[in-house]
Amino acid sequence: MTFITIIFGTRPEYLKLLSLIKIFEQRKEISFQVIYIEQHTTIIDIHPINSYIKIPIEDSKENRLEHLGAQIITKLPEYLSKTTHIIVQGDTASVFYSALCAFQKQIQIIHVEAGLRTYNLSQPFPEEGYRQMISRIAAYNFTPHEDSSSLLRQEGSPGNIFCVGNTIIDLIKSYTHSVKLENTVLITFHRRENWCHIVEFIEQVNILVMMYQDLHFKWFLHPNKELQTIIRNSIHSSVSLEEPLNHYDFSKEIASCYCLLTDSGGLQEEASYYGKQCIVLRFSTERTHIGKPYIHTIQSFNDVSSSFKLIEPKLLDPCYVYGNGNSSEKIYHILKSQTESAYVESAKA
Repeated sequence: MTFITIIFGTRPEYLKLLSLIKIFEQRKEISFQVIYIEQHTTIIDIHPINSYIKIPIEDSKENRLEHLGAQIITKLPEYLSKTTHIIVQGDTASVFYSALCAFQKQIQIIHVEAGLRTYNLSQPFPEEGYRQMISRIAAYNFTPHEDSSSLLRQEGSPGNIFCVGNTIIDLIKSYTHSVKLENTVLITFHRRENWCHIVEFIEQVNILVMMYQDLHFKWFLHPNKELQTIIRNSIHSSVSLEEPLNHYDFSKEIASCYCLLTDSGGLQEEASYYGKQCIVLRFSTERTHIGKPYIHTIQSFNDVSSSFKLIEPKLLDPCYVYGNGNSSEKIYHILKSQTESAYVESAKA
């Protein structure tokens, strides 16, 4: 009997699995459970009355990834006793260690958003390493783009490969926000490998504020207090410093903004769907399928202000490179068909 455990540990994973979870809940055709590993200790988008199993994680400032991994390896197995398949999304520590637990228990791994690659293990770190390793043990790989499927085939990934698009499009399509071009520049800055560049980046934002006085710069802060202190002490007074929003409200900000400055991978996907442009605060991106003029990577944190000149002052056509909002439906249909077939074959045997 098929029993699927859906696992997430961070906010992006949850948002990208939410549409799929809702299909499981509505159809009630496949037995399942949802586990929230609290890698992100608070996810403001989670409804308080959900029935998810929660695995608490003790945070550690030193050796954080090792500490997190050890807790998952220790705590997760007791919830997998009747699980035949797990579903994980993306490339975080929660995803990798959950996949490793499943592999060791001979549980089939279903990997959503598989096949993204930079082939640079330090950009992004540790995500690039995690997702490459997961591809070696996954039974099902659901990719966001045919190029990702091709990369998995070239690597000799042993699992089944299906190109389905990206599930975040399902979620933002459901919001039906009005898309328009206003004068707000949205800023997010969270990647740990970029924290050493925070002073340079602040200087560049201050330059942009003076160069583009008709634009309003709005910086959504990372929760890290040390990082916040540096920003608050050095940023130009006209930059609005904002606390994180729930996804619906932040998506509405994207739908009406001028452009984004961000080191986020997922925001590249969302912005391009709305026809918005991003200066990507990274030297490479695994979302190369989107391409210019939607996204522009930087060569240095000292050239952000010059890269900003590449932004065209207009609303672009929506980018459907990651699908048109039915990825979760495709995943569910494939899984239902595959698991039913496996059950029939097992019964015959």
